[in-house]
Amino acid sequence: MKKLALALLFLLIPLPASADPEVVPGSQINLVARDARIPITVSNPDLQPIEVVLKAESTSFRLEVLEDVTVLLPAQSSEIVEVPVRAIANGPVQLRVWLEVNGEKVSQDQLITINVNYDVELFLLVTFGVVMFALVIVGVARTTLKLRRRSVD
Repeated sequence: MKKLALALLFLLIPLPASADPEVVPGSQINLVARDARIPITVSNPDLQPIEVVLKAESTSFRLEVLEDVTVLLPAQSSEIVEVPVRAIANGPVQLRVWLEVNGEKVSQDQLITINVNYDVELFLLVTFGVVMFALVIVGVARTTLKLRRRSVD
């Protein structure tokens, strides 16, 4: 009788449920390059390490997700996963991100807002080049004038 009661007691005690991995909500991201990697934080509250696939999908034509990322999440920790993307056009974009294990979705969708300004990088490089060229021209002109003054004296 005691064995039966003990067996029933163990059956009635709930086992700790394993927690699914999840995508941690992030803040707005400014993208200033054509090709980049968007950092996404993923956490695993479970007591076991797990291998997950981070899937991402752009809600606009302005941003293209290049590939899904597979990562091994250690137990009870979080990891930053970088999703490779390519900017097509400027403007605000929302990136829908979720996790899958063995082809089965295990997390809620998270929307990450990205402000795409891929021309900024080119604009800054061209501006820097023009400023450097102007400084070289001013330096050459000053040196030439100084040498002319010395030769006249």
